[in-house]
Amino acid sequence: MKVLQPEELDALLHGAKVIEEDGYGLKVARLADGDFLKLYRRKRLMSSALWLAPAQRFADNARRLQQLGLTAPTIVDTLLIPQRKLNGVRYQPLPGQTLRDHYRALGPQERDGEVERFGALLGQLHQLGVYFRSLHLGNVLCLPDRTFGLIDLSDMTISGKPLSRWKRKRNLQHMLRYKEDSTWLTQEHGSALLNGYCQQCGNKSAERLAKDLQRLRPSGDRP
Repeated sequence: MKVLQPEELDALLHGAKVIEEDGYGLKVARLADGDFLKLYRRKRLMSSALWLAPAQRFADNARRLQQLGLTAPTIVDTLLIPQRKLNGVRYQPLPGQTLRDHYRALGPQERDGEVERFGALLGQLHQLGVYFRSLHLGNVLCLPDRTFGLIDLSDMTISGKPLSRWKRKRNLQHMLRYKEDSTWLTQEHGSALLNGYCQQCGNKSAERLAKDLQRLRPSGDRP
């Protein structure tokens, strides 16, 4: 990782546009040259960031996804700013919009086909051993050529072998925390999701996914 002094970080951020921030400060910025800078702050004395910075995990996962034939941001640099307890990853953003925004603009019939395509992507990730703990419709992009891109990659492990049923279920739990996502994926287009998943994983895995979806649906969404 490249070590920056605080004043070097300030110079890098000169003219940048804030994309995301929280009570601790800046999280994501678009730099003057168009690159994105995502910053991670170590909030606790003892943290996993001490031995593997989230920015480095992001960069490693992006490169590994590309090796697997999946689309992820191109990494420019990883940065360490010790005086501010920050680490960061600079990358070239992907074009396109989140699936959540994409689905909002579609009618039910078009959305059904798009959810089936997402189901196939979900199955592909699970078969490749990609455990994307933060997987939801806001972290998957629909690119201009209608393929998919993945973002926000620090919370991911890639094992190289199909995921266990427990990890597949955990992926669903995270997605269904978002009410709009849950409505589309379990109520309005649940069959389409399963059809796409079956294309990659086969009938048995799709049947297990269907059972897990039924169990995980919020109680107010169940028939």
